[in-house]
Amino acid sequence: MKKYFFIVALFFTTAGFAQEHFNLGIKVGQNFSKVNNVAAERSQASFHIGAQTSIRLTNTFSIAPEVILSQTKLEADPTLMDVLGSNNLQPETYHLNYLSFPVLLQIRPINKLVLELGPQYSVLMNQSKDGKELASMAFKSGEFAFVGGAKIQFSNIAAYGRYVAGMQDINALQDQAHWKSRQWQLGISLNLFGF
Repeated sequence: MKKYFFIVALFFTTAGFAQEHFNLGIKVGQNFSKVNNVAAERSQASFHIGAQTSIRLTNTFSIAPEVILSQTKLEADPTLMDVLGSNNLQPETYHLNYLSFPVLLQIRPINKLVLELGPQYSVLMNQSKDGKELASMAFKSGEFAFVGGAKIQFSNIAAYGRYVAGMQDINALQDQAHWKSRQWQLGISLNLFGF
């Protein structure tokens, strides 16, 4: 509960410092995820959708808090024991749904280019795995990450790409493997209004 209160308080405190310009918008895009040391041979494309704000501090710098619903999908081929035991030839897919709260510093080196970097905290909303029901509790309930990326702004529409590097071990199992997430995000955003 304290985490949620802190995130909401940070969002509204940051909004209180708007000096020149405030924008509110939406964003949607695709994720390409990987978790180190998880028995998954490949990552599947998944999605993210969310709301964004941009609070201009100067002509060059802005603060951009966001709220994003983000999905991670990881696919693993069945093991030999799985095939021999149950005749299951289907790959297993991990589904992880996060509610993420990045707070990014935006830098505008030139007119239409915006560089973004900053921290992100994500809350694991639910987790499941196709084929087996013992997937719950394999991943920790939260994750701290660092975000870096860029976007090209065209009036009220922008195209962006960013890299999200997990900084914490998200393995909730008792084995000694360290799981850290890595994710590319590509998408578009739309500013709905500003003042």
